[in-house]
Amino acid sequence: MPKIKMPRSSPSLDMTPMVDLAFLLVTFFMLTAQFRPEEAVSVDTPSSMSQSPIPTENLMTIIVDSTGRVFWDFTDKKVRTEVIKQLASKYNFQLNEEQLTRFTNLNALGMPAQLLPQYLDLNTPAERKEMDLQHKGIPVDSTNNQLFTWISITQQIFSQEAGRNPLVALKGDGNVHYNVMNQVIKTFQSPGIKINRFKMITDLEESRM
Repeated sequence: MPKIKMPRSSPSLDMTPMVDLAFLLVTFFMLTAQFRPEEAVSVDTPSSMSQSPIPTENLMTIIVDSTGRVFWDFTDKKVRTEVIKQLASKYNFQLNEEQLTRFTNLNALGMPAQLLPQYLDLNTPAERKEMDLQHKGIPVDSTNNQLFTWISITQQIFSQEAGRNPLVALKGDGNVHYNVMNQVIKTFQSPGIKINRFKMITDLEESRM
């Protein structure tokens, strides 16, 4: 008796659920993705063997780029807002709410205090970068050491809330002139600030062992 051959048919697969899942995943990643923040300064840090972690909270960072420009940054937005208000009072300029918000949300800033209103009026990162390149960062020379003012104001505001000084990190480009870094460190150690312990931000060097 001959065998009954079953008719062959191509298997079918309903892809509709897979398509729905793909769109759900795309939507999820679009809503949860965090865009890279604007960076005002690029620094090529020297390498070291240290593996000491850098804290991400309550940290004041002083950045020196390869051309010797000095920038200030602080992680806490509430402190940042109070810092710019006190800078405005000391250097006799006024800021509107939009400028205050912009200062609070930007990252590192390196601009003479008197030019901050003009800087904070700029609407795009490209415009701010162009203005950064036209100036020499926060002044640190002996006749106009505004970095001292930025640091001391930050310390005062933070200590009023936390009862202690903030953590401090120094991030210097590996190609910056020694005199600039020396001036920044002297500012750290000057009376009224007295920062004798601070973190140095470097790239981790691979072990040769």
